[in-house]
Amino acid sequence: MFYEFSIAFRYLMRSKSHKGIVSFFTFISILCVTIGIAALIIVTSVMTGFEAELKKKVIGMYAHVTLTQSGSHALRNWKIPADEVKLMPHVVSAAPYISGPVLMGSMRRGSLLYVLGSNPKLEKEVSEMEKFVTVGSPDITDDEIILGDQVARQRGSRIGDIVHLTSTATVQTPDGLKPIRMKYKVAGFFHSGNYEYDSSFGFITLHSAQQLFRLGNSVHAIKIKLDNVDKASEVKNMLQEELGPMYYVRTWMDKNKALFSAVQMEKRVMFIILLLISVVAALNIISTLVMVAFQKTKDIGILRSLGATRLSIGALFTLQGLLISLTGVLFGLTGGLLIAHNVDAISKFIERHTGFSFFPPDVYYFDAIPSVIVPTDVILVSASAVGLCLLGSLIPAILASRLDPVDALRYE
Repeated sequence: MFYEFSIAFRYLMRSKSHKGIVSFFTFISILCVTIGIAALIIVTSVMTGFEAELKKKVIGMYAHVTLTQSGSHALRNWKIPADEVKLMPHVVSAAPYISGPVLMGSMRRGSLLYVLGSNPKLEKEVSEMEKFVTVGSPDITDDEIILGDQVARQRGSRIGDIVHLTSTATVQTPDGLKPIRMKYKVAGFFHSGNYEYDSSFGFITLHSAQQLFRLGNSVHAIKIKLDNVDKASEVKNMLQEELGPMYYVRTWMDKNKALFSAVQMEKRVMFIILLLISVVAALNIISTLVMVAFQKTKDIGILRSLGATRLSIGALFTLQGLLISLTGVLFGLTGGLLIAHNVDAISKFIERHTGFSFFPPDVYYFDAIPSVIVPTDVILVSASAVGLCLLGSLIPAILASRLDPVDALRYE
């Protein structure tokens, strides 16, 4: 096999015929493979990072499992199911919460805000809210609120400012039914990295939320934290069977099923589309090797007359395809991994100098481009490219191996 490899390398990289046109087309073929591999690695890493970051943000802000009461927006006597939930396998903690839309500001100049009311001490046990608070402390009182940093930026709110919240709940007054309106002091800001949350959420205490929505001692739902987030579906089934039809159990995946399914679908579609670049590279390899086969007809005839078998001639051209694909894969891996590892820094550098935003946070939820390099994805990308290139090199290999040595040397 050594002489086949030596001849294959010489034909591709050291050709002097036709002013090096073979070497030029070899370079183009390698470039196509390089671009295809690099593009696949970058896009796959970004899509994987997007999915992982989205999962992290969703789980960080919300519970692994949520328990509500069937047929009612309020969960009464919530301590009874909460105590039962804590005894279930894989359950770490459970805490009540209230969530709903309110009007922030006055009727003339107001904006929609979603408030999440919870017990600050219990909230630390079921979510990562404490990690997201960048200014102030999550241990707030009933007359304080923590706003998303984007909410504060849009409204120009500062620590110590007073904000008014008006809920859809009403109270009877001498002048008739009036919406409940309460005032809060801004005690801090949080930053989750998810633009949707940071631009529309605020946190208050559970007791304050009960007053704002006029729930008495009831709550909207119970947050449940698990020791393993992947056990969410299993725990959901156990809870539903244990608690019965009076309660409705949902996992974090149930709430965001369409979103994560769309991300998975987009990742697969992007992989298939970008794999077409490798198909183009394989076609370039076919044309290059067919050109080599026609130019080296005399050489093939000499090799056959000296005893080279059809298999050896076929192997010679297959090795040329392998050399092209491996070289392209090597350069593509190097470039793709470097760019994927620094994609956020590169995009920010371009944004600073052009003003064009590659990753608008109000569209893609995040303020940075996430990228996660998964070894199995890298191997799959590389193997797919090499496989396509080798498949393409079989066509010229078969053509060259079928050349008759007598016909090849007849006019030489």
